[in-house]
Amino acid sequence: MSDWVVGYIMGMAAGIAAGFAIGLAAGKKQKPWSELTEQEKRIRKLLIGAGVALLVLGVIVFALLAFGL
Repeated sequence: MSDWVVGYIMGMAAGIAAGFAIGLAAGKKQKPWSELTEQEKRIRKLLIGAGVALLVLGVIVFALLAFGL
């Protein structure tokens, strides 16, 4: 196996583990959507949008680096 494949697999494993850890830590303090104020709902929507934008940016950068597009 090439170094690139090993690095990719290790990066995916580390990312998934970090995501679970952060999700579990943050999820314990969350209120249900119906109990949030309008300000809290707006902030949560913005954070979700920022997370999706970062995910798309990461996929684009990965494709550019990995495939030389």
